[in-house]
Amino acid sequence: MPIHDNEILWRPATLMSDATPAQNGGRMAFAQLVSGVKNNLFPDVSQSERGAGSVKWRKAFIHINSAQDAALLNVRLFLDALTPAGDFVLFQPGSATDTENQIAGRPFGIGTLFAPVVGGAGQIQVACEHNAEYASLQPFRVGDLVRVSDRPSTGGPGNEEWVSVTGIVYGPDFATVDIAPALANGYATANTLVSSAYEIPSVAAGFSGVSGTSTGGTYDATTVGNLVAHNKGAVEETWKLTFTGATTFTVSGTTVGVLPDIGSTSADFAPLNPATGTPYFTVKSAGWGGVFQVNDMLAFSTHPAAIPVWYRRQVPAGTFSLANDFASLAIHGESA
Repeated sequence: MPIHDNEILWRPATLMSDATPAQNGGRMAFAQLVSGVKNNLFPDVSQSERGAGSVKWRKAFIHINSAQDAALLNVRLFLDALTPAGDFVLFQPGSATDTENQIAGRPFGIGTLFAPVVGGAGQIQVACEHNAEYASLQPFRVGDLVRVSDRPSTGGPGNEEWVSVTGIVYGPDFATVDIAPALANGYATANTLVSSAYEIPSVAAGFSGVSGTSTGGTYDATTVGNLVAHNKGAVEETWKLTFTGATTFTVSGTTVGVLPDIGSTSADFAPLNPATGTPYFTVKSAGWGGVFQVNDMLAFSTHPAAIPVWYRRQVPAGTFSLANDFASLAIHGESA
């Protein structure tokens, strides 16, 4: 079954702070960031911020909230609109648990054509959303996949193509970008967006680090389907299944604590995530082998079907006021 558009949800991080970087970001929460809702990610820009300038960070997760445990393939993230105000927003990849003081990824950005181009062009001039800051932050880099499009964000006729950056020079008014292959279409400057894209081969829930502490019991996690992390319910967590008898066990996570569920080797075990009403994971009974004793243990980690993303909003000093500012991050992907 395919993954549908309405199964791709933006979710916030559990922590949010503009005062303490170590308390901004962290793990995925299961609330939903609904597009178009005022202040669903960033707060309003105060008068003092507009005067002095500021940089704020917010973390979000793009969650594949699908009952099908299939992967979203050939994923591309890119900005598909410039902010209408004088601020600008970049994004960069994060990790499942990082906070603002641990951000390590590089930024990705957006601009418009500075001059029209014709089909067959191997070089474009990009008026970056903020040329001076882009020259320092470098959200367009050699090797990047770049989207060139005059297609309206609301749909309709237009062209879209993907090229790679083979060379770039940032200037005071625009960046000169060498591309390959050459453009298939011609583009005017008006409404032609140029975005650097973050690429991910596949996004799906998964597990890792399976280990056991037992002299006589085993679990076969290498056979596909025996141990499953589910797209809807999986979280970033390390789990321990601790045996209370030869066939029964309890389960605990390093962050969620002890769950009320009691498992048995004679039945599939699928403890529910209360935030979704669906299982965190499933341990199939077919994987158990041998004989377990009290206090034997099986451990593994699960990873959610989510892309962690940091948004960086910069308000240059002296920025004008605008009531309906926004930023827009798009996702392309394929499903089997």
